[in-house]
Amino acid sequence: KTTTKTTTKTTTKTTMSSSYSKATSTIILGFVIMLFLPWSKPPKKIDADEQRAEEEEEKMLVGTIILGFFIMLILRLSKPPKKINLNSFESFIEDAAGDQWAEEEEEEEEEAAAAAVKSSAITNDERDNSKTAIEVKLNAETKANLEHLQGLTRSRNVMLANAKKVLPKKYMNRYPSFSRSSTLHQPKGNLDFLHSQCNAILPLFKQKLTHITQAAGLDPNKVATWQGKDIMLTSDQPYTSLTVAPLKSKARCMEKVENEYDGDVTRLVDIVRASIVVADEDQLIAVAKALEDEEIIRLKNRFKEPLFTGYSDALYNIEIEGMICEVQLHVSAI
Repeated sequence: KTTTKTTTKTTTKTTMSSSYSKATSTIILGFVIMLFLPWSKPPKKIDADEQRAEEEEEKMLVGTIILGFFIMLILRLSKPPKKINLNSFESFIEDAAGDQWAEEEEEEEEEAAAAAVKSSAITNDERDNSKTAIEVKLNAETKANLEHLQGLTRSRNVMLANAKKVLPKKYMNRYPSFSRSSTLHQPKGNLDFLHSQCNAILPLFKQKLTHITQAAGLDPNKVATWQGKDIMLTSDQPYTSLTVAPLKSKARCMEKVENEYDGDVTRLVDIVRASIVVADEDQLIAVAKALEDEEIIRLKNRFKEPLFTGYSDALYNIEIEGMICEVQLHVSAI
């Protein structure tokens, strides 16, 4: 502390004197430079009037510079140096030194703590090699939902992988999606009326789809397979080349109307529906050509625009005796 006091006194006095001298020297040097600037330019050949005007301007400039210098000098010298109480000054220096020492000690403690944390931290390799088990308890419903999600993800990946191999690109480019209107509607009436009308045309629908399947060179009753395995519609019923579904039940119709169609029963265009499964793209195009003889009012080419699940097909809506029916075309691999 004694050494710090002595050094601080000497350093402070020297610094104050040096600062004052530097400030004064800077002002004088600036004045001299400004004073000689007007005469630093080489003389020009000018007439008497211009020379008098320039001399007047130079005199005003010099007067302004001198006045500014004296104002700065007066302001600088008008503040007499304060009388410093050395005892107070020494106390101040001691306090400042003490604060500095305290800050340094805090920094050293923080560095030591950081080093300790770093030395005790687990490296990436150690973390990878360590086996940390986290037990998460899930209720039955959550576990079931996660299992369904995993199953959906696996099925989607399988379908996408197969689609890359057998995607019907010629069909995709030849048969773009279209619709005769933005929203399809059945004839006006309540659900009972629509259901009875659909039931009335169901035999004709089956007849037409059988003819279309045969025209494409397919056996309507042959079980559809992929890699030697039956493609299952339900757990106990396989798809056939042509599968005509029963009429959509009234309960399912009402559920769909309420959840998807805002109560509008005329938007039910899949009460009558069927699926045709083909083995390759050539068969797919053959079925598409046979369908051209029917009244097609909408086509969704979902081979080109698959659903988010990866599911893809070609969905046709055809009109038979004023009622809209649905036909789905599938490629067995996907």
